[in-house]
Amino acid sequence: MKNRRILLVDDEKRILEIFSLMLTDLGYSVKTSSRPDDAIQLVSAERFDIVFLDQFLGPITGLELMHQMSAIDPELYFVIITANGSQELAVEALKKGASDFISKPFFVTDLLKSIEYIGKKKDLAVQKKKILLTLETKVNERTDELKKTHLDVLSSLAQAIEKRDLGTYGHCKRVSGYCELIAAAIGLDSRERHYLGIAATLHDIGKIGISDSVLGKKGPLDDSEKAIIKSHSQKGVEILKPLKHFGPVLPAILHHHEGYDGSGYPHGLSGQEIPLHARIISVADTYDAILSTRPYRPAARHEKALSELMENAGRQFDGEIVRAFVHTHTTQL
Repeated sequence: MKNRRILLVDDEKRILEIFSLMLTDLGYSVKTSSRPDDAIQLVSAERFDIVFLDQFLGPITGLELMHQMSAIDPELYFVIITANGSQELAVEALKKGASDFISKPFFVTDLLKSIEYIGKKKDLAVQKKKILLTLETKVNERTDELKKTHLDVLSSLAQAIEKRDLGTYGHCKRVSGYCELIAAAIGLDSRERHYLGIAATLHDIGKIGISDSVLGKKGPLDDSEKAIIKSHSQKGVEILKPLKHFGPVLPAILHHHEGYDGSGYPHGLSGQEIPLHARIISVADTYDAILSTRPYRPAARHEKALSELMENAGRQFDGEIVRAFVHTHTTQL
């Protein structure tokens, strides 16, 4: 414990001289101050482990000075020293954050007992922090495992839906890949790309509640069937909402069919009102849909898909995202 750095604060300089010499002879690193302002400057400039504070320092009390020092260095430990050794003052000092209390007159052994006590208390605090950090790490690891399990299960459900929705098998995986290319092109950070990838993978999860007769219909949908299909974005949100860690992806799933000009659904949002991830998914989703064979039409070539995206840039789609996708498509796909 001899590596503890100690600050003695008392308006009686003789006391400071005596106990500073004693503690220094015992191997401690000691600084002293007889003025509160000088003590504040010392704590601001140097690191101390323990501060021994006289309760009566003229213009300020030891408890008041302790409060100011704690604001500068929250890890400091304090011992209040006073000639008024009342039980009430001792209780008040401990309640306000002091670790120990010494009554005058005192001896160097009293200081040493406080140093030893605080040393053990500080070591226990360090051990507690390490234990809590270890527990937090384990909880985070388990949480990450749980998130991955949820995502794996939901991704499997999304693939199962694609088998029902004729001509779309692999659609969500491909859309996720296109979204990753767009995200890289426009400079999204890793956190945003992570959530975008999840949203793209699960953007059609709401179709799990739509009947096969509607999903696989070989021909144009009537108005009621179109309404059922359009409900899938809201249904997707309802499915994922109870899983709190999917909260950041819900806006993209809900709004990936909004039109940039306000012509989409479910809320008719337009322009920058539409979440960025939803605007990205809209472009990637439409591109893959054009390339896919559906019961009511054959697949188109990628030149046709790109042309259609460009024709609708600024209307159905965010023009900047379309241009980024087209550029990425020509350089990386």
